[in-house]
Amino acid sequence: MAIDRADWHWDTAEKEFRETNEITGELRQEQIKQIWLLAADHIGLFVQWIIDRGFEGEDADPEDCEKVRFRQMTGSEYLMINCDGKLCESDIREDVLPFVMSYYYDESGEYLAHYTECCLNNGDKSCYGVITGEEDYERLKTKIDAAYESFQEEVSKGKQETPE
Repeated sequence: MAIDRADWHWDTAEKEFRETNEITGELRQEQIKQIWLLAADHIGLFVQWIIDRGFEGEDADPEDCEKVRFRQMTGSEYLMINCDGKLCESDIREDVLPFVMSYYYDESGEYLAHYTECCLNNGDKSCYGVITGEEDYERLKTKIDAAYESFQEEVSKGKQETPE
């Protein structure tokens, strides 16, 4: 099952890209690639965290995961190249999936709130108007780590359900 997909965000990212850059008519291949990265940025940062923590699924590309860890490839690039722009349950280690479903996928939107807080300069840009950098990721990683630790504590206390 897909948790998030860049194509779900393409239309909004394209519209904002066209408006920001005053583009009408056909897009060049380079512009299309840029729009895909804009549509995937918020997903890619989470993918980067998954890979940094060694939480990737068993079918993950080990060489490209190393590239992400050593900052030779972004999480968004990994998502687009290795996952066809889709973050799926199978891309995440099974024991971490309950956290992902609660933190990223759940209606509460805790991940997106953290992404907005850490990466969008107090909301002056939209999610589709920015390609984040390492400083953004470092701020966000701290929030995700704290949420993960809190989730783990809740599980150990028996307050969160884990899959059978």
